[in-house]
Amino acid sequence: MNNKLINTILQETEVGYDRMAEKFSGTRNFFWPDLAFIREHISQGAKVLDYGCGNGRLLEILQDKRLEYYGVDISQKLVDLAKVRYPGFSRNITKTSGQTSLPFPDDFFNNVVSIAVFHHFPDKKFRSDMAKELYRVTRPGGEIIVTTWNLWQSKYKKYIWKNMARKIFFCSRLDISDCEIPFKNNTGEIFTRFHHAYTLEELSGLFSQAGFKIKEAKVINNKNLVVIARK
Repeated sequence: MNNKLINTILQETEVGYDRMAEKFSGTRNFFWPDLAFIREHISQGAKVLDYGCGNGRLLEILQDKRLEYYGVDISQKLVDLAKVRYPGFSRNITKTSGQTSLPFPDDFFNNVVSIAVFHHFPDKKFRSDMAKELYRVTRPGGEIIVTTWNLWQSKYKKYIWKNMARKIFFCSRLDISDCEIPFKNNTGEIFTRFHHAYTLEELSGLFSQAGFKIKEAKVINNKNLVVIARK
């Protein structure tokens, strides 16, 4: 993909999350039980980056750990909701540009957590650059936990096949394993968001090539791909 298309897709993602922020936050009032294992990887007092923090729901399972927590998200409306929901951490919850650079020093975080974010990134090089940026801000010996949706489950496959068919006839702006999935917000507006359909091997390889050592890679309940890695 060229840079113009990449930036267009990122902007569309930002606008989409702003438009659906209230509904998105409402469906995430409680942390997903399937991912509660993340708590076991975070030590007391750790410095943690929640990359793509949404409404801050990760803090639901980590508040008692006395973290130095930093949350970033592309959606200003979700950032605002997170600040209201967790006022004690509000000064460290900020909007990010969505580009492959973060406003943190090298080797800054003990842990980086990114839940359901990387499937929204277009272009192989962009994803690689973002994985390398997360490597940069992770301390030696620190851990990263990344999850994406498993888009190869039955309810999403049709969107992948649709894009593949359009790609064959040169009618798609997307790459071959990409798709656009429709969503409806609280006012009934329907819009689409970009998704890249990873395999577990691809997601593991992305972070291995960025420099991380993969500790574990798994699929949970056929819904989420999970990679746990160490710098």
